[in-house]
Amino acid sequence: MLIAGVPAKVLDNISCCNYYSCNNLLRMGEALNTEYDYKELIGFQIIKGEVLIKRKMLGVFMEKGYDLTFEQWTVLNVLYAEPGINQSEIAARTFKDKTNVTRILDVLAKKGYLAREAHDQDRRSYRIYLTQAGHEMFADLIPHVKRLNEQFKTEIPAEELEQFIHTLERICRNAQ
Repeated sequence: MLIAGVPAKVLDNISCCNYYSCNNLLRMGEALNTEYDYKELIGFQIIKGEVLIKRKMLGVFMEKGYDLTFEQWTVLNVLYAEPGINQSEIAARTFKDKTNVTRILDVLAKKGYLAREAHDQDRRSYRIYLTQAGHEMFADLIPHVKRLNEQFKTEIPAEELEQFIHTLERICRNAQ
């Protein structure tokens, strides 16, 4: 291959370097492939489980006629367990940023599942509660969510589940 104005000897050196560079890259790639498998990453396995669980949960929500995302469900769980908490507390408990929580709360409020009330001690903050519709939806979904949770634990001995939860909590602490 000739390039105008470039001596043949220079082109030979470039070709030689490219040949050796490509071979080195191929060998490095082979080495990486034998030493690295993304399927062995803890994060990959956790995300795989999360995706599969979300699919099942969303299927239940749709089957029961609720237009909910898993993220919205997570926020609703916190509000069900801790009525009257503020947006910052919801963000902390769900590991979501405040902007994302605001968006989720706005959507849930439009759907009629929650209400915001002025905080009696902090005018910049609101206490957030499930509405009657939110409680009814939650009561309707809880038996199905519990059934799914039991399905996820099928054929796993209690000791293994306990160890799994303990290990997962340690991984979460290590990741903070």
